[in-house]
This record gives sequence, C-alpha cells and structure tokens, in this order.
Amino acid sequence: MPRAPATYRPHGGSRQADRRLYDLERGSAARRLYGPAWRRAVRVHLRTHRLCLYCALDGRVTAATLVDHLYPHRGDVEVFWLALLWVSSCAACHSGMKQRVEAAGVVAIDALARRLGMPTLSEALDAYPGVRD
Repeated sequence: MPRAPATYRPHGGSRQADRRLYDLERGSAARRLYGPAWRRAVRVHLRTHRLCLYCALDGRVTAATLVDHLYPHRGDVEVFWLALLWVSSCAACHSGMKQRVEAAGVVAIDALARRLGMPTLSEALDAYPGVRD
C-alpha cells in the first residue's frame, strides 16, 4: 500500500512541538472567552434547549451536548454573547455538518439560519442596535 511522503519539519521539530506552539499562539480557553461565565451560560441554555437543532432539520431526535455559535465570533465579545444566535447541538453535527457550512462561507451560514428559523447575523445586530455602538 502506498505511503504518504514524509512531512518536512526543520531539525528538532515534532508534532508535539507544533501543537504546543499552536496552543501558545491560540491562547487559553478563558482568553478566548470560554471561561466560567460561558460554562454557566451553556448549562442554562441546555436546560431549556435540550435537543440538537441540526439533527432536527433531518428529522432526527438527538440530545444536545454543547452550545454552538451559529456565526463564528472570532473573538468579537458582542457576537460571542448574542444568545439569540446560540444553537443547541450534538458533537457529531458540530464537528461535521456545521464545520462544512462554515467553510462554505457566510452565505451558507445565512441559509442555515433561515432553515433553523433564526435571524441572520446582520438581522440580529439590527435587532440590538446598542451592541455595536
């Protein structure tokens, strides 16, 4: 069976070293806004929104295990805390279908928002004008 060519790594480089460097550049979970306040908000959200909305689109009933930001916030605190755009999700949908939609761009995320019966990011920001002031 054919093998993939070796990955070039400068002398002394390893996958572990690459991962450590990536983690240092990325910052801690708390620095990326996923601290204790987020964990509390997730618990509250999942108490009232128990099922995966992405699975529901396909007629499946699956327990939600996490809360997804419908639109990537990329460190924007206002978008991060805009609960109107939080989606209860199972891990499989979050790691599969949702990643493919995000890779397709904002137009695809807007279409997903409409399928879910949720506002788009621009509509949500218009509904809360004080968020961007």
